[in-house]
Amino acid sequence: METLSLIRRRPALVAAVLSVVPVVVGNRRGVGVSWDSTDYIAVGLSLANGRGALDVTGQPMVIRPPGLSVFVTLGDWLSVPPSAALTVVNAVSMMIVVLCTYHLLQRAGVRAFAKWISVALVALSPALVDIFTMAWSEPPFLALTMLALVIATRDRTWPWEFVLIGLFSAMFFVRYVGPFYAAPITLIAALVQVRRSGWLLSLLRSGTTLCVSMVLPWLWLMRNKDLTGYLTGYREPGGGTLLDPLKTFTGTLGSWLIARPPLNGDGGIYLKWADFSIYMQIAGVVMWLLIVCSCIVFAISQHRQRDENVVFGASLAIFLFYGGFSIYRFVNDEMGPLDSRMMSGLYVPVILILALALGRKSAGESITERSIARGFTTLAVLLVAWHGVTTAIESWQYGAQGRRWSATDHQVMPIHLFARALPSDTALFSNEPQSLFAATLSWPIRNQFLRDQPTLAPCRHRYFVWYNQTFLPEGKPVGAEIVFEDPSGQVLNLGSCDSDINRFWP
Repeated sequence: METLSLIRRRPALVAAVLSVVPVVVGNRRGVGVSWDSTDYIAVGLSLANGRGALDVTGQPMVIRPPGLSVFVTLGDWLSVPPSAALTVVNAVSMMIVVLCTYHLLQRAGVRAFAKWISVALVALSPALVDIFTMAWSEPPFLALTMLALVIATRDRTWPWEFVLIGLFSAMFFVRYVGPFYAAPITLIAALVQVRRSGWLLSLLRSGTTLCVSMVLPWLWLMRNKDLTGYLTGYREPGGGTLLDPLKTFTGTLGSWLIARPPLNGDGGIYLKWADFSIYMQIAGVVMWLLIVCSCIVFAISQHRQRDENVVFGASLAIFLFYGGFSIYRFVNDEMGPLDSRMMSGLYVPVILILALALGRKSAGESITERSIARGFTTLAVLLVAWHGVTTAIESWQYGAQGRRWSATDHQVMPIHLFARALPSDTALFSNEPQSLFAATLSWPIRNQFLRDQPTLAPCRHRYFVWYNQTFLPEGKPVGAEIVFEDPSGQVLNLGSCDSDINRFWP
């Protein structure tokens, strides 16, 4: 009876708690680890030991911000392993995203059925669970963005601007694209305050909030430029035309609809339109039609409430601004495909756009309108069921063996077991330092081109872990004793730390 009472009184809280289940199940063997995950973890452990923001190889981190790493640092201070700390971050972030989604829809006054369908599509999204079972920056970033959206779309007294300043700054330090979400949210925040403060004061207030929130990010960017000459590290533009990333974005929208990633989630930075199945391509076009039709329906609908306009406008502003920026960025600044991970921040805004247009309350509906509503209801229920089943299956599969470099087969490779058994004061080198770090958490792990860097940790003896499959095939040590060898690679003895290491690279 108490459970039923809680569901009636706090249904959103119950939904948020239940949304954590796929995340916890998918992370039960440890949070998934990829290349960039290792740097987030390494920076966190480096900060915890007072060494500053240093990556896996012991170099200053520039290419990624340190926000996610702070959670690793806090976990280390509390004796919580990085995997457990980031699992907690992902779980809490999912709860926040679901609660904020519910809150925005509740405030906008959409039909109860449409509201809960939308909440379910967020809580049971295979695309989001795929991201929330990895050691990536997207989960806390989505949570921060949703919190900022909830605050910015309501009437506020001036102390709330300080909260927005903190959220906007945190968004940058979790992902460098934070300002490109903060800008449209700031515009909406200003429009919300116009009725109370007038145009001039509301624009001044929101503009000041955005500018102040960028002070610390600017200092970090200047630190990066001093270190490397680049604000966010060197990045290679994708080139081509704007049509190429637009097509990839379309395929991503389609993959969200049919709950299937292209190439089984292994697209990488070279993902292109042809990598999406014909079903994803068709579904992507359908999604664009739904979004455009939703905008038209909402624009011509009558008797809209102020909160409906605000939430819809904010969602559309984020979708257009960040979507447009991402398309431009791929061509001119950075080769980063507009895949599910890159565009994950637009998932909830898309849900909100569709829900507000198709699920808004209205009086005096005609028979035709009711029939259309019933048709959408049936499709929505089937979609939620499909997403829910897919999420349940995939989260179980994620947790069965672990994901990517946290997978059991990677962790128990003989070469990794050998490396983990070496004394703690061993200095490790490798032509794949990130892969080795994921299995050992030894720090730093230099590559063959960083062998002359100063020692950062206690060092008595040196070993080089050489992988036969590598992105750095040149520069293998010559004349070193082989102390371990199997088909995956070799472990080479580089001698004591007080000897000349360069003798192995004549």
